[in-house]
Amino acid sequence: MRMILFSAAAFAFAVPAAAQAPLPRGHEIEAMAPAIDRAADALLELDVGPLIDAADPWRRRPYVRHRTLRDIARRDDPYFEHRLRGEIYGTTAAMARMMDAFGAAEPALRRSIIDMERSLDLALRDVRRPPPPPRDLDEDWDRDFDDEGYEGEPYED
Repeated sequence: MRMILFSAAAFAFAVPAAAQAPLPRGHEIEAMAPAIDRAADALLELDVGPLIDAADPWRRRPYVRHRTLRDIARRDDPYFEHRLRGEIYGTTAAMARMMDAFGAAEPALRRSIIDMERSLDLALRDVRRPPPPPRDLDEDWDRDFDDEGYEGEPYED
C-alpha cells in the first residue's frame, strides 16, 4: 500500500507543471477518511454468497442468506472492523503527512527538474554528427541515394 502511495506521489511530480493540478493539502486528505470509511462499510455489506457458489459449483453449500464480505472477514478475525477502521484512518493520516512533506519539497524539486533539463539540453547541444563512413565521399553520406535521383542500387563498396 505504501509503495502504491509513494508511486502515485512520484508520478504527480513527473507530470509537466502546466498539466498537473495543485497537490491536495494534508487536511483535505484527512477529511476524506470518513467518506472512505463509509464506502468501505458499504462494500463490506456486499452479498458474495452467490458469487462463491458460482465460482465453485461442484461444492455447493446450502444457501446461506447474506454471506457478506464482513461476515466472511469476521469469521477469521473478530476484530476485523476495528482493524480496518484503524488502517483507513492511519493511512489517511500518513498520506496527509506525506503530501505536506511533498508540498514543502515541491519548489526545490521543480528547480531541480528545470536544472536537469537545462543540463541535458547543453549536453545534447554539444553532440556532433558522426563522421561519414570510410570511402563515402559525398556530402549526404547518411542517405542511400544522391540528390540527382540515382535509380539504381544504393552505394556499394
